[in-house]
Amino acid sequence: MSAWHRAIAFALTGQEFDLGDQPAPDLDELVAHLADRGWDAELLGSHARGTAANEQAWPHPIPDALRSGLGAAQLYAAIGGARARLGLEVLTVLPPSRRTRLDADERRLLADVPPHFGRA
Repeated sequence: MSAWHRAIAFALTGQEFDLGDQPAPDLDELVAHLADRGWDAELLGSHARGTAANEQAWPHPIPDALRSGLGAAQLYAAIGGARARLGLEVLTVLPPSRRTRLDADERRLLADVPPHFGRA
């Protein structure tokens, strides 16, 4: 058994909670446990934006003791899945760029190819 929920909760909140050990993350259960402790999507979103505004990392770096026995890729995916369930994939939504034409420097860079590419 591993402390999946404790590690993911720490990444999202920066606090360690006693959430027991799990053989695999159950993100719906984790989100419910966090909400029971007052960390709903709204609070987590404001915490994440505040942390980022203070130029600190969010999700929070997980201490080695909490990551022990957890695969890095699986943990990263689980944190992403939890963020998706909370609606926190992106902290700031920007409008699409309205620019559609390349400027002269961009056209020059696109035309600059090695000699062996040939010209069409």
